[in-house]
Amino acid sequence: MHPSPGVLVAVALVVAVTVVLRVRSRRKRTAALAAQWQAFQQHRSSGQGQLLRVMRVYQHGRRGSKAVVTWCDTGRQQDAWFWNWHVPAGAYLLVNASSGYGPHSRNPNVLYVQPGQVRAWVPGQAARAAQRVGQ
Repeated sequence: MHPSPGVLVAVALVVAVTVVLRVRSRRKRTAALAAQWQAFQQHRSSGQGQLLRVMRVYQHGRRGSKAVVTWCDTGRQQDAWFWNWHVPAGAYLLVNASSGYGPHSRNPNVLYVQPGQVRAWVPGQAARAAQRVGQ
């Protein structure tokens, strides 16, 4: 038994509307993320903090996150401890923080970041969205 032409048209219409709504939603999200990136770059140009990217989060604890970060100006990687924050991997941050000895890892050069030392941050998707819209 074959479906009637009316059923096929209805199914095609539902599929088309679903596709249009998803594309529209994705465009809105991309535009919002690109705007976040633009605002972040303006904040960066004011000279408040150094830019780093969270490359990998390797531990979430009750009191914060341990991560590997890369300083965007130099490309140097460093272990970091973010107090009271489960920082997302891929995020870009402007920070004013200091390094010190990490007693648990015996690492002499751990970046310690207090919540008040994060001047601004955006998710990693914001940079990609800005590239897509040409900013």
